[in-house]
Amino acid sequence: MIDMTRSERRKQNIAIAVMILFVLPLVFMFIMFFGMAFFDGDGHVTLSNFQFVVGPMKLRDQTTIKPIGPALRNSLIFTCLVTFFEVLVSMLAGYALSRLRFPGRRNIQTGLLVLRMFPNLLLLIAVLYVLMVLHVVNTLRGVVLVALAFRIPGSTFIIKNFFDGVSRDIENSTLVDGCTPLSGFFQVIIHLVKPGIVSIAVFSFMSAWSNFILFDTLLFGSKTPVMSTYIRALTRNDQLIPTYNVVAAMGIVYMLPVIIFFLLTQKQLMEGNMGGGKGLS
Repeated sequence: MIDMTRSERRKQNIAIAVMILFVLPLVFMFIMFFGMAFFDGDGHVTLSNFQFVVGPMKLRDQTTIKPIGPALRNSLIFTCLVTFFEVLVSMLAGYALSRLRFPGRRNIQTGLLVLRMFPNLLLLIAVLYVLMVLHVVNTLRGVVLVALAFRIPGSTFIIKNFFDGVSRDIENSTLVDGCTPLSGFFQVIIHLVKPGIVSIAVFSFMSAWSNFILFDTLLFGSKTPVMSTYIRALTRNDQLIPTYNVVAAMGIVYMLPVIIFFLLTQKQLMEGNMGGGKGLS
């Protein structure tokens, strides 16, 4: 245990007290959030607020909401597709920009930074025209393409920095050991940049899962429901008084995939570059 002076201990206690002071409102908010979802007005534990998971649910004002199944399925399909292709494309593009020398390489890197800084909302009108030309407007495929186009430049730039941190001597040693450039990439190099891959995978999953603007702009009507628009529909109608217990229950269902995905990837996310390559020696 580290010995601290009285002044250092007092500063530490003040820091802890300030942290608790800021955390308490969040803890209270989450307690109320779960309490509204799992308890009825009489204080009894109930799962009636989750009835929308298995079938249609009638609210207090006699409004019926549809089952959450189709919206949950579409959101999972969208999120998995965006995460997979974003990681795959950005990983290959980042490796090419880090290792290969070709004309226009510097211009591509500058373009990635510019696209990363450019507000995506300003492009939505132009994107809508492009989707109309490709005949994928108002479809989940179109939204996937737009999400990938917006996300890949930033992810490519991030993963490129991880590849820059890998010594070229390691790649040369894989070639000496009989690996081809492709097999060396998948068997050795990819393990050394695993924290970077997991990082962009987590951010991609969270961004895709919580996306609302693209769905609200590029999907018309309720033909292709997703989680964000499904929950938003509860408060869109001025005549509909939202049942906050049901909204809290939907919020719990909404955040479960993100929590599960983070728990599955937190070990790889926290380990460093050196930790990722120990098993290869």
